[in-house]
Amino acid sequence: MDHAKHIFMFAVLLNLIAGSCHAFGAAGTRQPDWLTPWSTQQQAVTTVEPDYLNPFAVERPEWDPYAPFDSKQMVIERMDPLAEGLTIKDELRLPNILYVQQGSILTTRASVILGDPIILWVYTSVPGNLLLYDNGRMVYSTGLMMPGWYRMTGAHADLLVSHLYVMRVGGLLTNNVSVLVDPGRYPTTYSLVGRVVDQNGAGIPWARVIISGGEGGSFAINTDMLGYYGMDLPSGYYVITAVAPGYTFSQVSAKVWLGTVSAAPTIVGIPTGQPVPVSYSPPSTSAETNTIPAAIQGYSG
Repeated sequence: MDHAKHIFMFAVLLNLIAGSCHAFGAAGTRQPDWLTPWSTQQQAVTTVEPDYLNPFAVERPEWDPYAPFDSKQMVIERMDPLAEGLTIKDELRLPNILYVQQGSILTTRASVILGDPIILWVYTSVPGNLLLYDNGRMVYSTGLMMPGWYRMTGAHADLLVSHLYVMRVGGLLTNNVSVLVDPGRYPTTYSLVGRVVDQNGAGIPWARVIISGGEGGSFAINTDMLGYYGMDLPSGYYVITAVAPGYTFSQVSAKVWLGTVSAAPTIVGIPTGQPVPVSYSPPSTSAETNTIPAAIQGYSG
């Protein structure tokens, strides 16, 4: 009798264990409701583990100073996307969830124009340090974070390469987020591209773009009819400004990394109130001269 009772209890125990594995997923793909920011039907999520290998750095040393992973400008702040009027397109049931913002929608797949900002959102239900990986390489980290929503800004699509983001918070990975970069109208046959626009975002044609290298030397190129420019330059850091009648321009900085197309921040022209000379005509298109056309001389840039 006792032997039969033991067999019965053992069968009940096995049934409970099987039910538990089914409820939460043997591989951990399904999470209990108390870890879920909202209740939706469970979705399967495949996560790529962060890796020390960088697919963009084939045959390049890890210490390459011009590698396209600079997180100095990234800012993370606690913020609720729903309170900001954003809509979540891909709802997931995971302890930690990562999204990219496209317009007013949070999604796990997005496309941005070369040079545009990339805004990430993360929800974490566990406290801990945050580690952000892009294509397998860690590009950002923080100290201790408490559970809740956070927005990350400061990243840009400054290279014509696709991004695959994943975060680890409190030791738990998020889902993957993929961001495709569209070249738009940039002349992508060059290693460095950019654009010069007015305050309304319209391109300024025939503006003279002055590019100064961090190790000395300068280069000049003219924008096309839509304000775009491009030049082949070696890897390095550059300071860029522009000169055009009737405008004054601030400086921007860019980092060129050979093997990809690097996009400089857009240069915005502020009207000076001075009239454009009637005799003004498009300057020479030669990219090898440092001489500013006479029609532009006398106007600060």
